[in-house]
Amino acid sequence: MNVFEFFKNTSFEKRVKIFSIISLFSNVILCIAKFIAAAIFNNYFLIVAGFFNIFIFLSKGECLLGLMNNNRSFKFRNTLIFLFVLTAGIVYTVYSARLVIYNDYATYNFSMELGILIALVSFIELIVAIYGLVRVKKYGHFYRDIKIINFITALTAIVLTEAAITSFANAGIENTKQNNGIFGMIVGIFTIVMSIYIFFAPVISVIDREHRCYKVVDEEKTKIYFNESNILELPLSFTKIFNKYVFKAYLKNGKVDGHIELTSGFFKRSNIYVKVFLIIFFPIYMIPLAFARLFYFFRTINIPKKLDKIMEAHGFEKISN
Repeated sequence: MNVFEFFKNTSFEKRVKIFSIISLFSNVILCIAKFIAAAIFNNYFLIVAGFFNIFIFLSKGECLLGLMNNNRSFKFRNTLIFLFVLTAGIVYTVYSARLVIYNDYATYNFSMELGILIALVSFIELIVAIYGLVRVKKYGHFYRDIKIINFITALTAIVLTEAAITSFANAGIENTKQNNGIFGMIVGIFTIVMSIYIFFAPVISVIDREHRCYKVVDEEKTKIYFNESNILELPLSFTKIFNKYVFKAYLKNGKVDGHIELTSGFFKRSNIYVKVFLIIFFPIYMIPLAFARLFYFFRTINIPKKLDKIMEAHGFEKISN
């Protein structure tokens, strides 16, 4: 069995663990390489990137340990991941802010060949990270945290790409530092926001809270929800583009038992020609799409709590699963 067949026949969960172990080793190598390169090229940006990699290594390591053993409680491990990612975001934001404030702060020294290589690797990393975020929706918190951390790492790689390209492009040094500093601050602040999300996700996200049970307390109100077979399909979000949340359940002996599920989004429902068109023109609409997805994300925060309120308003009372 070759490598391709091995990964094809391996479950998603096991693949995540394998790639995370590989990623941890690569993080160590990359961190060492950045410190060495920083010393050779007198490049402060690479020093900060190296420290950033240290905290990313620690956070991803905690995620992997959480998937492989239960020596620590989930709450304790989740708090550690939050602190590591938060620290990484603060380090990155503070350094990027210095680029904006101090115009004489030396930072970049890349050759054209190195810049092009960094750009190629960075964009591949970003595409893989985005795919991972989409793929991991139905899995546990540690799987999701790994994919969030991968996405953050990919964004910092894009910042490094901009720094590398603008260092040899025909642009003013002051404008280059300002632009890279602002871009870095955006990524750093985004990292801080994601760390806060990681901390609160267990109580606001659907992950690990899909299974919901209720008991009937007002039979007259419950009749508007169920069909003749006592089956319930209750929409919890409304969108034409993204995946919708639906509560699918059945009523038996006065008890409602079901799960919150995701339906297919527009891209997955489209035929192959539409998918090709969307992929080709993705750079044109990706920014408004990203803002729309962010808006939809905030609209669908804590779907389980929203479901509880809807069910309670129509004659049900939540019970433990």
